[in-house]
Amino acid sequence: MLKSLETFVEIAKSKTVKKIAVAAAEDRTTLKALKLITEQKIAEPILVGDKEKIFQISEEVAFDVHGFEVIDEKNKSKACQKAVALVKEGKADVLTRGALGTPEYLRPILHRETGLKKAKLVSQAGFVHIPTYHKVFAFTDSGINIAPDVNEKAQMIQQCVNVFHNVGVEKPKVAVIAATEGVKTAMPSTIDAAILTQMNRRGGIKGCTVDGPLSIDLAFSKESVEHKGLDTEVGGDVDLILLPDINAANTFYKTSTFLGGAKAASFIIGTIAPVDFPSRSDSVETKYYAMACAIAQCAE
Repeated sequence: MLKSLETFVEIAKSKTVKKIAVAAAEDRTTLKALKLITEQKIAEPILVGDKEKIFQISEEVAFDVHGFEVIDEKNKSKACQKAVALVKEGKADVLTRGALGTPEYLRPILHRETGLKKAKLVSQAGFVHIPTYHKVFAFTDSGINIAPDVNEKAQMIQQCVNVFHNVGVEKPKVAVIAATEGVKTAMPSTIDAAILTQMNRRGGIKGCTVDGPLSIDLAFSKESVEHKGLDTEVGGDVDLILLPDINAANTFYKTSTFLGGAKAASFIIGTIAPVDFPSRSDSVETKYYAMACAIAQCAE
């Protein structure tokens, strides 16, 4: 069981100090998060972006970056391309973004020839610690796969499950989320959930326990499970939730963090190196944990 996001910080601390390439680094919250990362001696940044703005903002947030490599590139798209190249060439271990929109960030990452894509499917894992739940859980996918089919959903689950294995959770409990626990032909997400549950039971999705369809209340509340009389190993003790599509996942993530007081850490799975994937509007704390989470996925 993951008790807090500090687990990722401790894992990151146990590794050698990593290099983190920062695309369009002229971003206040990103630089504040990097300051925390460097103070913990987890990683050292390579800052790619508008050099003048990087130094100006760094001075304003009391982060001395003069000892780190700074690559001047005022064009944001080119800055991202250069940051991706640093990771591709092995000069950096992790990639993160600063003042970049999601399409600008993902385009060079997913480029067939020069990008970082390793697996056929690239997905996002987001780890969340919220005061109303007893452990850290994960969700997928709020930023990459728009409307995944059932086979893509199976791959997304397996990729996230493998991350849990990497951090010591041997058999995570996975809830496939829908509006109801009943299978209804008018609601394709419930049919997908039933198929995924059966795939897991027959060994098509390994190393976890999958149950669905489950509504959000059933996934997180034992009281709801008892009230509805549902027989489930997952309900009330979920480790990973698969949301039906990007709209549901993105709404869930931002509602949890902005209204629910959640701490979160998000990164991309299926790349040759860990890729941090925060929202541009995320807090300093959320970006800090996202960086730590990505660094924790690095080899020793």
